[in-house]
Amino acid sequence: MSVRADAETLRQIPIFAECEPVHLQLLAFASERQHFVSGEAIVSEGKKAKSAFLLLSGNADIQQTTGLHRQSIARAEPGSFLGEVAMIGRTTYAITALAMGPVATARIDHELFLRVANEYPEFGQSVFKVLARRLDSSMQDFESVRVKFLRTKSFLAL
Repeated sequence: MSVRADAETLRQIPIFAECEPVHLQLLAFASERQHFVSGEAIVSEGKKAKSAFLLLSGNADIQQTTGLHRQSIARAEPGSFLGEVAMIGRTTYAITALAMGPVATARIDHELFLRVANEYPEFGQSVFKVLARRLDSSMQDFESVRVKFLRTKSFLAL
């Protein structure tokens, strides 16, 4: 894949949708190609995030731990971006992504992301604006659930 094609794939990722093509080309050019074999973890739930991974080819089984069991919750295909919020926030991955056959990725690490954001503040502003909207939307959803919860009868009253 070419740098321009990778940059266009990045543009399809919601957090990068408002970014200038030149900034995405920088990310794509400086990203590291990494390959995984079937069953290998691309990201691991609970592990500190250092990088995010753009799937260039192949698929990944997305799994999450519920109670004592890990279960499949989705399938990632080429163009999926794994671990971006955890990478930006330097938190832990919320999911495990296992390669389903050979997988090629573009790895974007935290330092690369910050370098582009620092050298091109408009890039960072675009990304953080999208993340702020996502957070606001989540907070509205939580408030809606909280209001419904407050309106319900107590289990003790049943």
